[in-house]
Amino acid sequence: MVSLFGGLRSILILAAACVLFGAFLMFWEAVLMLWQSFRMARLDPDVSVIVAVLRATDKILLGIVLMVVGCGIALGFALDVPEAQRSRLPQWMIIDTVAELKNLFFQMIILYLVVHFAAQVGEMQTALEWEALVLPISALLLAGAMKLTASSHHLSEEVRRNRSDDDRSQSDQLARVQPSISRTKGAFEK
Repeated sequence: MVSLFGGLRSILILAAACVLFGAFLMFWEAVLMLWQSFRMARLDPDVSVIVAVLRATDKILLGIVLMVVGCGIALGFALDVPEAQRSRLPQWMIIDTVAELKNLFFQMIILYLVVHFAAQVGEMQTALEWEALVLPISALLLAGAMKLTASSHHLSEEVRRNRSDDDRSQSDQLARVQPSISRTKGAFEK
């Protein structure tokens, strides 16, 4: 059974490598988009390159998030990194729980929707219609969902911490009462 789980660890390492490869592809695509927007601005200065720059920024941000996720999967879930080496790593590389990974994905999607909306507004030549509000409303709803899941996670940790504190205080009370019970039991036996 242990060897089966060891094989699953190698799948996690492969997944982290694929995510990191996707991050480098996003960076490469962003560089190509920026180069193309530079050429457009140089050849025709009247052409607005704002949309191309926004789209390249979107790719860069997505690449950064993918890099953080890939490192987090590798260092948090797949590899056993000694504590001495782990303390020397940057904080952004360490994701300890699935809840942190989930929160990062929420943030990534919200960020993508905001930048995508800004790029769409920059592309539009006509007045905005009400359908254009779908992306900002989606980002707002996702932000609310992220806040709810984060608060429910903190609540469950707080309840768990309170229970462990209660258990500790009960065991301390039992430890204080135990000697007096033993003395009383000894007195009855005599």
